[in-house]
Amino acid sequence: MSIRVAILGYGNLGKGMECAVKQNDDMELVAVFTRRDPATVTVKTPGAKAYTMEDAKNMKDQIDVMIICGG
Repeated sequence: MSIRVAILGYGNLGKGMECAVKQNDDMELVAVFTRRDPATVTVKTPGAKAYTMEDAKNMKDQIDVMIICGG
C-alpha cells in the first residue's frame, strides 16, 4: 500500500516535491492543487491531475498527505 500524496502549489517547490515523491516507491502523487487554471497546468506524473484549491476539501478521502509548497 502506498501513501497517497497531494501537492498544494505547483511552482518550483511543488515541482521539486513531485520529483522527490517519484523517487519513493511507497508514495504515489494523486493530485496537484493550484491557484491557476488547472487546464493550464501539466503535471509530469502519469495518473496525477491538477485541480483548483477549492477541490481539495472534496478529495480528503483520496489523499493521505498534502504537502504545502508555497513561498
